[in-house]
Amino acid sequence: MQLSIPDLDLRHIYESGQCFRWEPLGQDTYRIPAFGRTLTVRQTDGVFDFSCGAGEFDALWRSYFDLDTDYAAIKARVAPRDAYLQAAVAYGWGMRILRQDLWEVIVSFIVSQNNNIPRIRGLVERLCALCGRPLESGQYAFPTPEQLAACTEEQLATLRAGWRAAYLADAAQKVLGPLPGPETLATLPLADARAALMTIHGVGPKVADCTLLYGLGRWDAFPLDVWMKRAMARLFPEETGKMPESAPAIFGPYAGIAQQYIFHYCRCHPEEIREKTA
Repeated sequence: MQLSIPDLDLRHIYESGQCFRWEPLGQDTYRIPAFGRTLTVRQTDGVFDFSCGAGEFDALWRSYFDLDTDYAAIKARVAPRDAYLQAAVAYGWGMRILRQDLWEVIVSFIVSQNNNIPRIRGLVERLCALCGRPLESGQYAFPTPEQLAACTEEQLATLRAGWRAAYLADAAQKVLGPLPGPETLATLPLADARAALMTIHGVGPKVADCTLLYGLGRWDAFPLDVWMKRAMARLFPEETGKMPESAPAIFGPYAGIAQQYIFHYCRCHPEEIREKTA
């Protein structure tokens, strides 16, 4: 099916650091394995060709791309606050916060720690090949918690994940056991939801906030990695004392989305932070 969609750019999302399984096929085309299925999307001048019918699109992919959210209104609300924010929004104008599978986000961001994006993608793909279900596209579905929990230490060692392998095993056990379900995590106060996720070995505040933002669409979560800490300290120093316990109030209810624009821009333009504070 084909749709014209404003405020969406596939490359911006692919490069934004929120997902690790998109496969670029050239000509603004990506193959996306998610939710046990595979979608191919091609973008041409704001028109998107999706390799699925209208029923599957409305049931699954409309929510995945967060298409019922008015990002134009959000950008208008966030950008005027600061010239740096205006530049960040203009640079990443087509980003949206994907509504990904919560379990996949937990695992992906556990392995993202002290890692670069190519290595993260490789590790995630090895995990899927190890214990995920084969898909018709030749890719593999993301393994379920049950499938991961069934892996032996020897099998997990083949991932070359190092110390992260033990964290993956613990994550599977926690998700199958005491961890609150997605519906509960979506409605708990932010601090309580973060604390629940941090009972998983290897999940700290940053990974917990990534999980809440990318896996549950909680815009009150504000992940802080080294890039964001540096950007916030230099650009908005009055807000740094409140983090990570709460998201910066200057961004209102759209803190998590503002974070995505800032993160992508400051990572691609580190000189802008230096110029802002020179």
